[in-house]
Amino acid sequence: MEENNFLCNTCKLEIETDSDFCPRCGTIFIEEVKCEDHPENEAEGVCVICTKPCCRNCGYAGKDVFLCNEHENIETYQGLAKVYGTFDEIQVQFIKQCLEEKGLHPFIFSKKSTALHLGGIDHALITSAIKPGKNDVMNEIKLLTPFSELMNAMEIISELEL
Repeated sequence: MEENNFLCNTCKLEIETDSDFCPRCGTIFIEEVKCEDHPENEAEGVCVICTKPCCRNCGYAGKDVFLCNEHENIETYQGLAKVYGTFDEIQVQFIKQCLEEKGLHPFIFSKKSTALHLGGIDHALITSAIKPGKNDVMNEIKLLTPFSELMNAMEIISELEL
């Protein structure tokens, strides 16, 4: 650890001493930070996506990160946020390349399950026929970006008109 850094008490990320909050989990390090929407309330944390300080009415600490109500449904994984999901590997590779060309740092996460993981071929076929789409999320290819790049990545992807 560098001399001018310390560890976040919540997530153990190495932080520069002049940081006001942890960019990985949203823990606030300075005192008397007010909620952006309710300045009469103390902020409970900073949204890791938009860096907005929020009180308990405007945001919440999830299992690993603090998110504002606007971003509460964004999937997060160890400092990364899901920017796109698809079953098409070629499409996700194309989007990844477009984001890299703009200087972003996307990461592809894929946890493909086989018929054996789902209880054998017959079980997988029957489950898909009875409940289409129910287990599809297990095979989704997720494109992730660091929290600080999510908003920019979403804008770039929307311009691609997929």
